Amino acid sequence: MNTIARRQRILQELQEKGNVSIVDMAETIGVSSMTIRRDLKKLSAEGLVTLEYGGAALNSGSLFEYNMAMKEREHSSEKVRIARKCLEYINEGDSIYIDSGTTPAELAKLIGNKRNIVVLSHSLLVANILSKYPNVKFIMCPGVFRERSMAYMGQMTDEFVSRFKIDKFFMSIEGIDAESGISVPDYTDGETKRNILLNSDVIIVMVDSSKFGKKFFYNIANVQALDAVVTDESVDPEYVRILKSHNVRVDLV
Repeated sequence: MNTIARRQRILQELQEKGNVSIVDMAETIGVSSMTIRRDLKKLSAEGLVTLEYGGAALNSGSLFEYNMAMKEREHSSEKVRIARKCLEYINEGDSIYIDSGTTPAELAKLIGNKRNIVVLSHSLLVANILSKYPNVKFIMCPGVFRERSMAYMGQMTDEFVSRFKIDKFFMSIEGIDAESGISVPDYTDGETKRNILLNSDVIIVMVDSSKFGKKFFYNIANVQALDAVVTDESVDPEYVRILKSHNVRVDLV
């Protein structure tokens, strides 16, 4: 088991139990206590856990956010299916915006055969992918780099985006709730997403079912502002009903 997989396993145990002991975790994974202690120190430095005597507890407040390496491993099959469905929304002649995040990056991998489209993004992941597709006209948005998002964002990004007419915005979020709407932990990330949303005609949210019912620090918009939500079949049917009652299209994959 490599380092990322091991730390993902630790976080999964923390999500299920709330806290873990170093000795028990070492025995479960089959590594030394010293290795688990190093992993927990690294996760603590990233703000994911709080160290306790002999173990650690999971941080889970409204500011909690996995780093990109952890996000890439979570619900990976669902993200691929969501991206494939979103590809159906893209037509010839569209100007589209692909958000930062691992699910939008999966969409970027699929658009190499599309013709006569323009893609804007502030995501470094998306830029690295689209650099391999010379037929796709790609515009990289400037900004201040945020490592946890692997993207550029902030006032410079917002001002740049305001110059364009965007047909379809494929948005990634951390939480979606019927009452409070869509949200993310970081206000800079949230403000950039909000500004892209305001400059887009059609808003398509790409979100796996694990993010339903969650609320984070920065609220981007209420669910009525959305045109479509693409998610996996494990989502609670009650959320589907609520979204549809607000005239939001829901695609289950």
